[in-house]
Amino acid sequence: MSIRLIVSLLTFPGVVVHEFAHAWACRRLGIRVVKVCYLRLGNPVGYVLHEQPASAVQHIMVAVAPFFVSTAAALAVSLLASLLAASPAAAEFRDPAVLAGAWLGFSIALHAFPSSGDGDALWRDVTSPHMGFPGKLLLVPAVGLIRLCQAGTAIWLDALFATVLVALPPLLLVAFMG
Repeated sequence: MSIRLIVSLLTFPGVVVHEFAHAWACRRLGIRVVKVCYLRLGNPVGYVLHEQPASAVQHIMVAVAPFFVSTAAALAVSLLASLLAASPAAAEFRDPAVLAGAWLGFSIALHAFPSSGDGDALWRDVTSPHMGFPGKLLLVPAVGLIRLCQAGTAIWLDALFATVLVALPPLLLVAFMG
């Protein structure tokens, strides 16, 4: 079992949010979802099977939806945990809840980057004879950014991103509350 698979299983809420974001984007864009697997033992840990999007823009939106949804969710969870940490709640309740919130926020943020499968799906559109030249012009940079993000995960850039995202709300609260 690879270290990445173990990390994915330990941070499973992030996998669930990542796949939810893909399915949500598909449904919002009118793309029929065939199957959603939010979590499983294996590679990939989760996936969404959907019909072919009608345009390159739709496909890009589905591929990058986890970045925006996961980032917003992780920030919200971290902010709530930070507010709870500053609350007068009893320590025996507050401290475990704050730790759980930090883990949840980190788990969600860790899986914000589009996966290699997301990049592969877009690349299939680039190489498809059915995709027009303007669509390919949009897809190539999107695939490049996804591949860059995936290269960053090899040096744990996703973990750094998640750490910063979870640390940001408490730092901002301290700065504003003085």
